Amino acid sequence: MQAPAAEADAQNAIAVTGTRVRAPNLAARRGDWNACTVDDPAGSLSACRKAVARAVKGAAAQADLAEGLSRAWQGDTDAAIAALGRAIAAAPKSAFAYLNRGLAYRGSGDLDRALADLDRAVKYAPSEARTYYNRSVVLRERGAVARARRDEERAAELDPVYAGIVP
Repeated sequence: MQAPAAEADAQNAIAVTGTRVRAPNLAARRGDWNACTVDDPAGSLSACRKAVARAVKGAAAQADLAEGLSRAWQGDTDAAIAALGRAIAAAPKSAFAYLNRGLAYRGSGDLDRALADLDRAVKYAPSEARTYYNRSVVLRERGAVARARRDEERAAELDPVYAGIVP
């Protein structure tokens, strides 16, 4: 059993991954970049109501987007993708809806569709760092390392906290 001081040091240690360094508590410093996405560990629809309302207009589109998030948090990826698809049909320029469906496709292992949706998320929200960051993750998984690096750099330009994130 570690002494309290040693335990605290272990929790604040730096994890080394590849050639980059990441502080394990980076999310606490910058807020969770996955907030109100299908990857949000909190999975709280009540905390995401404002984000949903900003992302799409109209009660039906908001309901579909909220259902997509809820289904994803419950582990029902297929139902999440379907609901997010309905939200996109109602709001075809919603970067938030494309981002979330892209993340859901990534979770299902469909990297081609994930990348297509994340490309659209970047197109409709070119100044939002997390769209570039999430696309970089999929690009790395597909082996497009140079393009992934460009997206990581762009995410860091838009929001410097992304400079310390390792996909």
